[in-house]
Amino acid sequence: MAAILYESINSGDEKLDVGLDWHDEPEIIYFKNGHYKLMLNLKEYEITDECFCIVNAGVIRKLESLDDKGVEYSIKVDLNELCFKKETDPVNESLLYPLKDGTIKFSEFITVSDFGFLQILRSFNDMVRRYREFGTKGTTDTVSVRKYELSSVSDQLMVKADLLHIIALIESFGMVQDKEDLDAEKQVRAIKDSINYIRDHYKEKLYIRHLSELTGLNEQYFIRFFGSVTGVSPLDYINRYRVEQASRLLRDTDTHVYEIAEDCGFHNIGNFIKIFRSVTGETPHKFRKQFGKED
Repeated sequence: MAAILYESINSGDEKLDVGLDWHDEPEIIYFKNGHYKLMLNLKEYEITDECFCIVNAGVIRKLESLDDKGVEYSIKVDLNELCFKKETDPVNESLLYPLKDGTIKFSEFITVSDFGFLQILRSFNDMVRRYREFGTKGTTDTVSVRKYELSSVSDQLMVKADLLHIIALIESFGMVQDKEDLDAEKQVRAIKDSINYIRDHYKEKLYIRHLSELTGLNEQYFIRFFGSVTGVSPLDYINRYRVEQASRLLRDTDTHVYEIAEDCGFHNIGNFIKIFRSVTGETPHKFRKQFGKED
């Protein structure tokens, strides 16, 4: 699948707010201007100057704009798509495979004072121009974010070349390093394991003590730790995730509301309506009407 470029331009209507998540591919983020709060594997950073951030594969990230103005671009890099056909190719063996396997990683930040920043920026801007001039512009669930996709084979080939060139520049300027095993990795794993469990079992009854046992943490400590990372309690996260799944079903299917509630882990319709309204600001019936659907 061809890479998608995301462009975020803050407006008075909505600011960029990317919830906690992680991906199997590295992600290149270019902060052109603005003020942002970024979390990478439980570490928080304040972004006020132009820079690149490379979110390595598997790294938990959360991003929030703190300013009414700001422009940001991001693109995920599918290393499988960039690997050369010959497995013993030296680029595969020395760089792309180790990056894919996580034995080495990109430097997290490339700033204007780093050697190579201007060369990387020039190549990245060429790629952005290609998307903006020849790509198909689409909307997302966030008003301030739009996406660009390229359909022609020649444009997709050019983007692959652009990404390989950017990776080559990053490597040539010494911005690839061995991955370190830190104690923080255990905490990151605890968050990932608990969130994955919630996503896999949200239709069932969930108990906080089961989540704490899964991570090997004391229940009270787990509740505080989870809240400090995600910004919400485990119970609130469970409810919000269930509402997110219910919203998708309300929008895309004609399934009755009470069936959707039960399918998303709410076994009491009154409780479902109450929690749905507390999260979205409206009832399930009113939410569904926006999409021309009736119960």
